[in-house]
Amino acid sequence: METLGQRIVHYRKKAGLLQKDLASKLGISASALNLYEKDKREPNALMIKGLANSLGITGDALLGLKHLDLTISNSDEYKLLKNYRMINEQGKEYIRQSMTMALNTYAARSSDSS
Repeated sequence: METLGQRIVHYRKKAGLLQKDLASKLGISASALNLYEKDKREPNALMIKGLANSLGITGDALLGLKHLDLTISNSDEYKLLKNYRMINEQGKEYIRQSMTMALNTYAARSSDSS
């Protein structure tokens, strides 16, 4: 099981940040950040929030509560999600069913071409 410190390192590297860069964003020393990354010290709730915000992730992801990557990667995904949130439950159910059918069709076509 991955520790909090290991997740901090993972997401820091994924964000392309050095320890000193992340520490500077958080207003702490690189040695203090190193203690978090080595699991020798646990960040408080405020620091968890700062770490998550600085790394562009959720607090849940940092704490290892969810392993889903739900990052919106482009404006089309953002628009789709924004529009989805604006429709009623009946419309959402229609979208879910349509998505399931599309995924099943795509999966069938992919297996046929293999």
